[in-house]
Amino acid sequence: MKDENRTIIWPDYLDSKKTKSEGRKISKKQGVSSPKIREISQAAKKLGLNPSVEKYKSYPPSWWEGSGRVIVDKKMSKREVLLKLSNMIKGSRSTDK
Repeated sequence: MKDENRTIIWPDYLDSKKTKSEGRKISKKQGVSSPKIREISQAAKKLGLNPSVEKYKSYPPSWWEGSGRVIVDKKMSKREVLLKLSNMIKGSRSTDK
């Protein structure tokens, strides 16, 4: 059942190592290298997007990987959400070092 008020975020959407045909939705420069579900969920929480994690879901084009997904509230366009999540992840990675 599709929920119009929620948006699905697959890690592949943000992964700078993936090509556009492999599922990346933002530019390589804006993307993040191998984003983890936990990072996406934490970033979404900081943005107030009420994330829910589905660990055992697989991105259909790469069904064998079992990457998981995060479902967030739709408060802005999907592209805006992806860019903000990517920036939050980059920020948290730079402070972790």
